[in-house]
Amino acid sequence: MKKRRKFTKGEKTALTVLGIIMAAVLGVGGYLIVNNVNTANREATNTTHTTSVIITKPEETEEQTGATEKYVSKPKKKKAAEKTTSAAEKATSAKQSETKATETTKSKTKSSSKPKTDSNGVQVIPKVKPTENTSHKSNEKCVVNGVTCYVGDTITVTLNLKSSKILENYQGYTEFDKDYLKFKTISASTGFANNKGNKIYYNTSIITGLDFTSTGTVYTATFEVKKSGSTKIKNTFELLTDIDQNDVSPDSVKDTITVYS
Repeated sequence: MKKRRKFTKGEKTALTVLGIIMAAVLGVGGYLIVNNVNTANREATNTTHTTSVIITKPEETEEQTGATEKYVSKPKKKKAAEKTTSAAEKATSAKQSETKATETTKSKTKSSSKPKTDSNGVQVIPKVKPTENTSHKSNEKCVVNGVTCYVGDTITVTLNLKSSKILENYQGYTEFDKDYLKFKTISASTGFANNKGNKIYYNTSIITGLDFTSTGTVYTATFEVKKSGSTKIKNTFELLTDIDQNDVSPDSVKDTITVYS
């Protein structure tokens, strides 16, 4: 039997180093394998969990979304809002109708004081009767054309005319004392009227004729009473002609200034 050769010292050293290297390689390889397996397991676990959320509850998510949409839309409250809007529209419509009715009434009231035309085309001038004050702003009195008025009040004055003839033209002016009366407004029944200084000027010309035979109002004016005392408003006709363009004497007609305190 052959005797085994003994390893030399150098060979023993080499084998030892080789053993250490192999052990290190096996250790590192085992560590990497175990780490990779753990990582794979964790990823698999996470993937399974994520998939579970997505897969197991898609229908619930859609139902919840649908429920949210229904909640946001609030159909019942929307209907209530629609009813409210409808009620508001009805109220607005009713108000508009009421306003139109009021405007119609005002229009009729206003037109009732305007001239009417007879079958011959002659304008029949009506007599205006304004409303008097029901309360007064002071106890200080001012007598205007014999009528007791009160300082601070707005009074209404009408110039009325009565003529036995059908007129075609008239022109004139009315004087008042500015110390006692402050002019405010004027409205002519026909033609034109305006204020300048302490006078009111008026005129008209209607070729078809003006009927004052039953007494009609030439104009309506308003004044503010400035101070207590007594004052008079005076009227003067400068020109009057009948339907045949003949001059009519101012002495043949009756003009009256009426004060409504």
